[in-house]
Amino acid sequence: MTTSTSNRTPARRSGGVAAKASLVVALVLSVILVIFVLQNTVHTKINFIGWNFDLAQGVSLLGAAVVGGIITMIVGGAIRLRRAVK
Repeated sequence: MTTSTSNRTPARRSGGVAAKASLVVALVLSVILVIFVLQNTVHTKINFIGWNFDLAQGVSLLGAAVVGGIITMIVGGAIRLRRAVK
């Protein structure tokens, strides 16, 4: 007696508790970030390698955090790649 696996439909996955919790945490952090940027509206002059910017303080700090996160992801990926090659 042979059974065919083509009759079976894959079990439908629903989002787990961890996925829903991380979504809620991301939403809360996004709201906090928007509040931070809106409260820090004092304009500051930024000079970087000949470029001059006049940005709100919250926006400039947010930009610095984003650039730092990108650098961290690139370095982490390079380290993982190096370990995988060994």
